[in-house]
Amino acid sequence: MERVAVLIPARDEAACLPGLLDRLDAAGIDRTVVVDNGSTDGTAAIAARRGAVVVTAPRPGYGRACLAGIGEIGRWSAPPAVLVFMDADDLRAPGQIRRLVDPILEGRADLVIGERRFPAGEPGVRIHARLGNALATAVLRRCYGGDVRDLGPFRAIRLSCLRHLELDDKNYGWYVQMQARALRAGCRVMGVPVEFRARQAGRSKVSGSVTGSVRAGAKILTTLSREIVRGSGRARHSA
Repeated sequence: MERVAVLIPARDEAACLPGLLDRLDAAGIDRTVVVDNGSTDGTAAIAARRGAVVVTAPRPGYGRACLAGIGEIGRWSAPPAVLVFMDADDLRAPGQIRRLVDPILEGRADLVIGERRFPAGEPGVRIHARLGNALATAVLRRCYGGDVRDLGPFRAIRLSCLRHLELDDKNYGWYVQMQARALRAGCRVMGVPVEFRARQAGRSKVSGSVTGSVRAGAKILTTLSREIVRGSGRARHSA
């Protein structure tokens, strides 16, 4: 798939990566960056054997891993027009990349969020995670407009837009910061439905425990509050 690259933050995802990278190959993606975020299970070696570009970010942090991967892409002589983010356990994502990428390549959007739809009979993410997601996206719509209703990690963004946002969150506030800053900057943000299934191997670093989910949710809401205050301060300054 020309002009498109995929970035996958990964920590201890040796069980999931082979299947995901095989599916990305089948989808026509030839530039995939896997950021090894402090793994102890051979994640980096598996990714390298499968032909991915491997970047090391030894200090844990979701946003930190994403920033390391973006830094690597910034050094390419021919960077992509569109960068796709996906989790290492999302085996359905490769077959749905076009849903996210096409609106950007066609000039209809700058940031496209995969809004998760769960198969009938499957629980999906835990209820407290869903409630936190609903609250955060409701605040985003109230403050910045738009109609996106998910903070899903499967998303695509125009690289020029991404650079303009100057994202700096090092942890789980990464994605809400991206959406808030994109909306505030006037970028065209849209959501598209994607099929999502709970991970089939390994354990989620967030939804795998109530404690992890609560910490991530608190970080997301704190980051969103900070972005709202920052945007208000800039608006007053410019006035």
